[in-house]
Amino acid sequence: MPRPLKPHTAPIKSAMRTLALLEHFRRTKASASAAELASALSMPQSSTSVLLKTLISLNYLEYDSETRRFLPSYRVALLGDWIQNARFGDTRITRVMDMLQARTGEAIMLGQQVGAAMQYLHVLPGMHAIQFMVNAGEIRPMSRTALGQVLLSCKSNNQIRAIVRRNNAEAPKVSPNFRETAFMQEVEAIRQRGYSETKGLTTPGVSTIGMLVPPLGKHSLLAIGVGGPIERIDPKRLQIIDAMRRWLGNIS
Repeated sequence: MPRPLKPHTAPIKSAMRTLALLEHFRRTKASASAAELASALSMPQSSTSVLLKTLISLNYLEYDSETRRFLPSYRVALLGDWIQNARFGDTRITRVMDMLQARTGEAIMLGQQVGAAMQYLHVLPGMHAIQFMVNAGEIRPMSRTALGQVLLSCKSNNQIRAIVRRNNAEAPKVSPNFRETAFMQEVEAIRQRGYSETKGLTTPGVSTIGMLVPPLGKHSLLAIGVGGPIERIDPKRLQIIDAMRRWLGNIS
């Protein structure tokens, strides 16, 4: 069994590029040329060519010689099928996300803690012309997102302070809302009401409401969020909160 990387070990560049390439296909849902991939991922043309040839030889990419475009193979789709079945069982989480999207018309996000950050695992875009844009795979400081904040509310105060200090140390300018004392007060409020709510404090003009997904076995905690422009979220926030509570309650 390979030994886990030490916390401060630098990521392997080839692995990062491979995952970035697959995330690109996930976002665009379309084939791409070598030049398009090199540009989208800010990779040298030579490195892109080597990576593409390697993934084709391993049957993770398909190449159309007529159009000179690449697309992930069916093998990629099969990589995570066991996770879907093992973790989400009868797809209860994704069904809740679908229902929330249909009910609210806003962006629906599923997130998980990664170190001192929160990563979006799955995103359903909003149905409006103007919407909150976030991509699956994107990583943000945990204290700066609604999903990260509601996940933090499950931790001890000492654990929360350590993460907040790390997030603040990595931020060029810390807003008063994220300074330790103020943030700990907000966490306590989240614990009391059972959801987080940003109201433009993390992303100007955007409000996101986040709630915990009921624990599923021994897996890491997940959080679901509904996000969009404040002027659309505020008038229906009570309906959103009620829907999230009812549908997430059904999961357990």
